[in-house]
Amino acid sequence: MKDRVFRDPVHGLIEFKGPDRPIADLLDTRVMQRLRRIKQMGFAWLVYPGAEHSRFGHALGAFHIAQRVARRLERELSAATALHIKVAALLHDVGHGPFSHAWEHVFAGHGHERWGARIVSEDRELTSALEALEPGLPATLRDFWGKRYKPHFARKLVSSQLDVDRLDYLLRDGHYSGAGYATYDLDWIIHAVQIANVRTGQDDPSDLVVDYRRGMYAVEQYLFARSYMYAQVYHHKTVRAAEWMFIKTLERFAQLARQGVEPAGLPVAGAMARGNDVAVADYLQLHDISVSTAMDLWAGHDGPGAEDPVLRDLAARLIDRRLFKTFDLGDDRPAADRLWPQALEVAESRFGGAAKSYLHLDTARQVGYLASDDEELHVIDHPRYGAVTLSRLLEDMPLGQPMAAIRLVCAPELVDDLRPLVEHALGRGRGRR
Repeated sequence: MKDRVFRDPVHGLIEFKGPDRPIADLLDTRVMQRLRRIKQMGFAWLVYPGAEHSRFGHALGAFHIAQRVARRLERELSAATALHIKVAALLHDVGHGPFSHAWEHVFAGHGHERWGARIVSEDRELTSALEALEPGLPATLRDFWGKRYKPHFARKLVSSQLDVDRLDYLLRDGHYSGAGYATYDLDWIIHAVQIANVRTGQDDPSDLVVDYRRGMYAVEQYLFARSYMYAQVYHHKTVRAAEWMFIKTLERFAQLARQGVEPAGLPVAGAMARGNDVAVADYLQLHDISVSTAMDLWAGHDGPGAEDPVLRDLAARLIDRRLFKTFDLGDDRPAADRLWPQALEVAESRFGGAAKSYLHLDTARQVGYLASDDEELHVIDHPRYGAVTLSRLLEDMPLGQPMAAIRLVCAPELVDDLRPLVEHALGRGRGRR
């Protein structure tokens, strides 16, 4: 078979050659091609014009890093486990809905992990391609994502504090957004990754570790890069405002669907809103383009618009980039609690019963470093502790603490009336747009 090679702006050449060439057949499935129509960074492109890259490119990048890590650990990995890691990395995002995590906020219970497990089991084209790679591979992937796979450390390479997913998206998002915060030494992190027996008293004692003396500075650089990207890019106030506008728009649509007056344009989402079973084939019709087309329809850009005035207005504002404004409340939760009922009263005076569609108290809390046991990364050869978890080391580092950014997000018409309330709640003139 002819080799498949992709030129990537982040990693250079991404190659499907030799034993990895058959994996490339997965790329031609409808499931993988759909990822080209889902942006990697949600609504960040409304702030960072270059951030229009797709989850398909990210999937290739995650595969590439998994490929490099598998070569680094080839003495500890069987050929089968190496294959499972690389395929899991390539397919890890296939269950994502349109506009990524904002979609999951509206349709609770429809997380991308759940849909990913269904897709690899129920999509005939993808299942057939996986079975051709290795008999039983769809079931193996379900075990992999369901935390039942052995050896335990293999799953951490795809989902943990330091996994191929995060290692790629930081570099990729930093590149396309133009932000200079996402630089770290990927080569040295891969060099420092090892497998060691650190899980004492368990039937699977081996785990993923980083040699402190060899790679801890590179890991710290990665952690700072991730912290900065969340603070400055992922949780940028305008990005968050756009995300909440999208959420409010879809919440209004879902409310109408449950009331039996569903607007045209997005029937699969209407079925999800009503709690109906949705087939995988139908779910795969959902992507950024299909949802954007529906919002164009609701906004009246391609017809008379939605009959519901609130849905029509919210969709038009988002499509035309007439975004909500924000007041920064810092981490002052008591001030936010004092402010909310007063702010809601102001919104109700302007928008009536639809007030909560135009006002939101946003808490962007970054807790990416608080790992569960199955995602914990171990550090060995520490000069003080010997073997220790990364979470323990992070307790003494500022970036190891959760960062809270509380903001009042509102329609622009409410700004002038809300500003004095914000300043009074904070006890100082800190309210600002």
